[in-house]
Amino acid sequence: MEPILRTENLTHVYSPGTPFELTAVRNASIDIYKGEILGVIGHTGSGKSTLIQHLNALVKPTSGRVLLDGRDIFESKKSIREARSRVGLVFQYPEYQLFEETVRKDISFGPRNMKLSEEEIERRVLEAAHFAGVEEELLDRSPFELSGGQKRRVAIAGVIAMMPEVLVLDEPMAGLDPEGCRSIMENILSYHDSTGAAIVIVTHSMEEAARHADRMVVLDHGSVAMDASPEEVFSRGPELRAMGLATPVMTDVAEKLRKLGVRLPGTVYTVEQMTAALMALERGRSRA
Repeated sequence: MEPILRTENLTHVYSPGTPFELTAVRNASIDIYKGEILGVIGHTGSGKSTLIQHLNALVKPTSGRVLLDGRDIFESKKSIREARSRVGLVFQYPEYQLFEETVRKDISFGPRNMKLSEEEIERRVLEAAHFAGVEEELLDRSPFELSGGQKRRVAIAGVIAMMPEVLVLDEPMAGLDPEGCRSIMENILSYHDSTGAAIVIVTHSMEEAARHADRMVVLDHGSVAMDASPEEVFSRGPELRAMGLATPVMTDVAEKLRKLGVRLPGTVYTVEQMTAALMALERGRSRA
């Protein structure tokens, strides 16, 4: 299967040729497939945010290419516009994306730029608000009156209203309480399940990545250090820790239990997996 979106040897250098030159992304080649959930993790400064800003042509690579359905997204102004409508990006700080007088106008901004009919724009606003968990009574309020969690939802709805085939989210749960994190994630998964869109989630939370990602990319100093299933990534705990990353809490708990002689399977990195493994052990003891 061909990827819907691909980076080929992508490199981005800030302030080249100056004393402040910094290579933020180095020769990164990543495939993103329709319908998958891809987790992107890495320590602070590893290049995560710079990388994803290339995916919808916000930032142009110093070298390398970004391909959407096999075509370089920077080959023309038309291809850039297409990339920005098909690949939606939600920034970590939602206030950067909110600027209209009302929530309704903010959510409708993208569809209106796509030259859709007023009827279609309104349909998309209501549908996107539903996907993102934005209550209808908020639509005519100023986005700047909302709480941080509500602003996050409006920013997500504004991108979803364009019905992107690839939805990219930079730390979508940052700063939210556990209930807010759970609710936002449910909304993202609802969009994924309903549309079959590819979802790319940049996160510092190993637990979130472990629970939801089909595949994970680990960045280290701008380079792709790992590109594998969560099972394989989290089986390489010492390498992750050497990169300054923590493993999921359940991975650490499983390692300690194994050292105590508890016979756990190799794949235990979520609470659900640990619960199932311990219940299976208990049933085995009951039958013995």
